[in-house]
Amino acid sequence: MLADRAQLVHGPANSLPLFVGLPGVVTIHDLAIYDHPEWFPGDQWFATKVVVPRSIQQARTIICPSDATKAATMRLFGVEAARCRVIPHGVETEFALPVSPSVRAEVQARYALPDRYLLQVGTVQPRKNYITTLRALARIPAAERIPLIVVGGFGWKYDPVVDAVRDLELTGSVRFVGYAGMPDLPALYQLAQAVVFPSLDEGFGLPVLEAFAAGTPVIASNAGAIPEVAGNAALLAAPEDDEALADNLRRLLADRELRDRLVAAGRARAALYTWSASAAEHRAVYESAVSA
Repeated sequence: MLADRAQLVHGPANSLPLFVGLPGVVTIHDLAIYDHPEWFPGDQWFATKVVVPRSIQQARTIICPSDATKAATMRLFGVEAARCRVIPHGVETEFALPVSPSVRAEVQARYALPDRYLLQVGTVQPRKNYITTLRALARIPAAERIPLIVVGGFGWKYDPVVDAVRDLELTGSVRFVGYAGMPDLPALYQLAQAVVFPSLDEGFGLPVLEAFAAGTPVIASNAGAIPEVAGNAALLAAPEDDEALADNLRRLLADRELRDRLVAAGRARAALYTWSASAAEHRAVYESAVSA
């Protein structure tokens, strides 16, 4: 059997098999649940108290997508820096390829997209901080406001978001279109005026890179790994500062020079993150773990 010839086991999503007599590598994507369990569903006890700690303990190498996640791993589990390896994610090349006019028209029709809109991508759940986006949108006069399109399914603890749309009188300005995958996502990004990403915490923040690659400017929070990924290519503010988010939206939509600068900086930033580079670094970790 192939398993009998294996030299290494890699747990790519925060866990390793607990009883495997092989060298192990585990990828820890983020650890926000330890600092903010209130953002997550309540049935995570076994994973957080048993699976993740044991996986971190037994792994020869812990792969983290960002320095922010590496720091959290060291702080929460007492892991020495030498056991952690930061390997950033890549971004799919499809996002950087101009979508054909026919596909743009098809996606625009399928999702009933307006000519101008803001885009937020992510499951509707507390950590994605849709509440701040909605409050910022409500600060902009209705005559100046452009609609927000939310791409992502309803996850957990989303009732406050639904209530906020109603209470802030944004029913006509916000649409939830559900999950979207490839090939629709590149068109959804490229057609948007801006991507909004005010997450309360991220272990990486892949939608930021996807927007950069697509040539769409980004307004995001300065939480978790987002500043690390965004560099100087996005407008950042504190995650719960809806006034600053609204100001950044106004600036971006009114200032063509700023928009062009962010688009160019974003494309250059996205080019630094490739899956081929990530794969090469993973291979080096595997070889090191097997030979240790």
